Amino acid sequence: MTRLRFLTAGESHGPALVGILDGMPAGVALLAAHLERDLQRRKLGYGRGGRMKIEPEMPRILSGVRHGRTLGSPIAVLIENADHLKAWASRMAVEPSDDPGREVSLPRPGHADLTGAIKFGHRDLRNSLERASARETAMRVALAAAVRRLLDELDVRVGSFVTSIGEARARGELVGELRQLAEEDADELALRADRSSVRALDATDGEAFRVQIERAQQERDTVGGTFEVRVTGLPPGLGSYTQHDLRLDGLLARALASIPAIKAVELGDGWRASADPGSRVHDPMDRAGGAIVRETNHAGGLEGGVTNGEPLVARAAMKPIATVPAALRSVDLATGGSDAAHVERSDTCAVPAAAVVGEAVVALAVADALLEKLGGDSLDEIQEALRMAWRRARLLPGHVFLCGLPGSGKSTLAPLVAARLGLPWIDLDQQIERAAGRAVPEIFASEGEPGFRAREAEAVRSAARGPRSAVALGGGALTTRGVRHWVRRTGHLLWLRAPSDLCAGRAASGRPLLAGDPAGRMAQLAVERDPLYARLADAAIDVAGLSPAQVADLCASAARALEARRAWR
Repeated sequence: MTRLRFLTAGESHGPALVGILDGMPAGVALLAAHLERDLQRRKLGYGRGGRMKIEPEMPRILSGVRHGRTLGSPIAVLIENADHLKAWASRMAVEPSDDPGREVSLPRPGHADLTGAIKFGHRDLRNSLERASARETAMRVALAAAVRRLLDELDVRVGSFVTSIGEARARGELVGELRQLAEEDADELALRADRSSVRALDATDGEAFRVQIERAQQERDTVGGTFEVRVTGLPPGLGSYTQHDLRLDGLLARALASIPAIKAVELGDGWRASADPGSRVHDPMDRAGGAIVRETNHAGGLEGGVTNGEPLVARAAMKPIATVPAALRSVDLATGGSDAAHVERSDTCAVPAAAVVGEAVVALAVADALLEKLGGDSLDEIQEALRMAWRRARLLPGHVFLCGLPGSGKSTLAPLVAARLGLPWIDLDQQIERAAGRAVPEIFASEGEPGFRAREAEAVRSAARGPRSAVALGGGALTTRGVRHWVRRTGHLLWLRAPSDLCAGRAASGRPLLAGDPAGRMAQLAVERDPLYARLADAAIDVAGLSPAQVADLCASAARALEARRAWR
């Protein structure tokens, strides 16, 4: 049994697509707009046909959600086919029709027209081609979009980009900010790809891809390609090597191969690994706090069918669309004679859209594996189980991260906690100031909060990969997804829980986010950040009414207790 189940129904030109998603936990924020986002992304891509200009792709959630939150009961979704009313109401009517349309008797090479007719005993190929159409994937994208709301709450992100079209291949590895996103936020990486009409991450690659599509259009042909799907933020331990049907790599291969026109699936550097020696294929291990990390990821985040904490990487190859405008030779089932194959309205190239579908099926597969491991029927239960999963994944003594509102005492306590645990200590703001050669207010003034957060994230990455330490995080550090990723992966997080009025009285003047109204701004920060600290922290330490030495003793005791409960001792 799987935790997450779904079914879709509907024909390409029928009244609607319908879907049911069962197993979504209660308490996840979900609106129809969340589904629409990915349905609109599925319409993207240079080389798409006219169908995408017709369909508005406006989903309706019929059940399983009340007042914007999932109920834990099955979610039913409806997507009406606008083209049905415009041109197909009679030909695809459920009731007997006086206008059934012309019988399709010329199967397309490469399509399920013929195989479907043989399987179900149809004479009119429309009875098979309608359901075999890739139109069905719109509902899978919609259902997966609901699942992605859950994944997002768990900081698991899924994204894709196109790596080749026709003979044109993307050049080189991801570098700089794109590489960082590929390791920490795959969804944001995908949104970068969406800026390109062919969903390429490099402008030069994008131009080469468009040339391939234009050539196919000129030759009245179609063209395929490849895409990559990444998942970031997955804890180690999803999937299992104990049975063939539990291996996550097998489940992912099945999911991707289920997309129409996908003919090959690669996990990690699969094809290259078949030719290179083991010394260049397997990923050497290093330590980062309590985590085992890799400088390379040839395995694609999977070893033995189980996630290892690195980003999950899968690629798929899509053949050219079977509807070739310069129709190929076929056999007319009505006459037995040779003739040109049937031609449906179709795309020249659908690889950019297929990549979005790839995100969807991978999201459904990893969400099922995640729920299988974590259990729980509500989001709160799953969040608690996720904290334990990350704790168990830290096989070595980890960093001790201190979080809390400005003025909660992080900078004061870090050296005290470090002394009690026999560790070095790091004040993140001080480290940022040394690297920048400027004070934090000056960085805010010149680079804004986004610039400061980028520096902060880089400082956390550096600290996480360094010697085991007590680390005082900035009050807003955990609002950055990359920071959350490294904190969860490499150490225990202790929340210094303090009332906002106490923090406002303690906080030093000149803090950029408190300017103008320190007490009011601090109260607002507490509303925004305290739920985040509560969700992420391995332990909470109440600081009100206690001396720094007393709080440090409590922090050290909490850190020792967390270390004692690690899976590996």
